[in-house]
Formats: sequence, C-alpha cells, structure tokens
Amino acid sequence: MKKKIISGILFILSVMALVISMKLFWNMGLYADEYGTSPSVVYQGEFWLYMDWIRLALLSIITILSGIKLFQK
Repeated sequence: MKKKIISGILFILSVMALVISMKLFWNMGLYADEYGTSPSVVYQGEFWLYMDWIRLALLSIITILSGIKLFQK
C-alpha cells in the first residue's frame, strides 16, 4: 500500500512538471512568433533549444514510466 502511494505521488509530480514545462515551451513559441524572432534566439543558441527539447522528452518518458508503474499489479 505504501509503495502505491509513493508511486501515485511520483506520477502526479511528474505530470505537473511535464505540464509546466510544456506551457513554458508553448509561451516561448508564442513570444518568438509575435516578435518575429526564432526560438534559438530566445534560448541564446541552438544548444539550449535542444536541451529544452531533451528536457521535455525526458519528462515525458518519466511520466509514462511512472504511470505504468502505478497501474501495474
């Protein structure tokens, strides 16, 4: 029972982190579009833009894995 609660909390936190990161990324895209710039300029280089994509990918993977762990027997 205790492991189920910990898995649930981990899943909720990972979903919250993913949603926040996706919203920030969306807002950056809106800013870049409205002011006629590019995302790499906003992030001050391609490297940091790729790091943001990697962060979103890792958070997605963590969320999926924690969801699988939560709903497993």
